[in-house]
Formats: sequence, structure tokens, C-alpha cells
Amino acid sequence: MSDVESLWQALDEQLLPLLRRYRRNLASLQIDTKPDNTLLSEADLATQTAIIETIGRHFPGSRFVAEEDEAELPSSGEPTWIIDPIDGTSEFVATDGREFCSVVCLLKDGRPSAAYVLAPELGVDRAPITIHWSAEVTVNGQTAEPLSPSTSPRRASVTRSKDAAARKFEIDLADIGCIMKTRTTSQTLDMVRTCIDLSAWTQAPEVQFDLFYRPNQKVWDGAAGIGLATAMGRTATDGRGISPLPLGQDFLNQREPVFPETIVGDPDCVRLLVELLAESRSG
Repeated sequence: MSDVESLWQALDEQLLPLLRRYRRNLASLQIDTKPDNTLLSEADLATQTAIIETIGRHFPGSRFVAEEDEAELPSSGEPTWIIDPIDGTSEFVATDGREFCSVVCLLKDGRPSAAYVLAPELGVDRAPITIHWSAEVTVNGQTAEPLSPSTSPRRASVTRSKDAAARKFEIDLADIGCIMKTRTTSQTLDMVRTCIDLSAWTQAPEVQFDLFYRPNQKVWDGAAGIGLATAMGRTATDGRGISPLPLGQDFLNQREPVFPETIVGDPDCVRLLVELLAESRSG
């Protein structure tokens, strides 16, 4: 077993009972609103602390790029870990929510080289789904199954603000029969659904995507998804079809590193969306 896989298993043991404990006590959960109008709960902070402490025991001297960086985290050292303690906090704090996960991404030379995703209630009967990527990508311990290719997008995640109007490329995608999800939940889980077939665990084959698009995506919302997508043979680019990798030090040193645009999915579908975005800009 690799050192990284040992870490992933340790995170499973630490995080699943922690997240379940907070979910059982939502009525007393302390929740604040951050300046960007996203939610921050005490569960986010506790989960991030647990992740960092667990990584520190396995990989002393590590550097962390983390969403809830109110405390000063080590800004130098190797290796570098990107952390989103709870991606989809609005789902986490809702009693009927399921679309949330804890996310860790390991960088090597600025490129994702391993990733961890724990979705505690995403499976059938709210069973947990764990995705580990080190030597290979696995789902609940089994080799991950890729999605079938598609020359034209059938479903796409193109989430946006609740009151925002449909963008031109959305209208173009609808014209070719693409069904779109526009409500924001967990960006990581939507990216996972572009590259890994989760239907055996969710029994919801219709909730898979050929495309994911998100403007102004923070690095902790996107790094693991980009890494998993490329590991599974999918494509990840910016809005002009250029790879966002490698991630440079100047980028990672920002307080909130942001990808201007992120596209992930089937290579043919990604090329189509890049063309549609270019037409939107020129028009």
C-alpha cells in the first residue's frame, strides 16, 4: 500500500464519524455567512483541522492551500495539498441535503497527482461513497468505471447564481438537446460525474454529465476534479481550450486562487463548448 493510499484510509476513518456527528446535530450547528455569501459552519473548520492534522502525521512539513484559511497555515514546504473540508456546505446544513463532500488534492510539480473525495451520504440509502486516487482511481475500493464517450453533450453541469439569466452558450446547448443543471451544489461531485460512472452506488445513471463549466472557480473547488478527470481520460481546459496546468507558485500563493473558467468533460464535448464560448465572445 502506498503512503498516499494509507493517508486516504486514515482520512476515511477520521472524517466519516466526524461528519456524521455534525449531521446528527444540525439544529445546534453554528453557521456564518462569508463575504462571498457562501456558508461557513463549525463543521467546515473542524473537518479542515482534522484533515490537516491527519496529513501532517503522514507527511510532516507539508504545505496547505485550504479554503478556510483564517488561521495561518504553512505556506511553504513539500508536498502541497489543496483542501476543501466541505464542498457544498449549503447542502451539508440542510437536513435533506446529500450533495456535499470533503476533498483533498495532492500536487506534484503543480499538477494533481492524487485525490481524495468523501461523500458521506451520496449513495443509496445515504451510504457513503469514497473516491481514492493514488496508483489508480477507485470508488469504495473498486476500480472506477469510466463514462462512455459522447460526441454531443447529453447532460451538462453549468451552475450559476440563483437569479442569473441563462447565458448564450446554455441556449445553444439546449438547442442540441442538452439537459443542464444550473443549481450549485458540490462542484467537485459534478466534476466527478463527468469522468466516473457512479450509477452502481447511486442508482441514478441520469445524474452524470458529459460537460462541466464554471466561471471564477476557486482552486479548492476544482483541483481534485481536474485531476480525477484527466486521470480517467477526460479533458480539462479553461474557456479558451488551454489546460490550466501546471499551477504556478504565484497562483497558489494568492489568498483565494481562482480559475477564470473551468471546463471538464468528454474531449469532443469540451471542444464544442470552447467553440460556443468563442462565438459568444465574438458576438
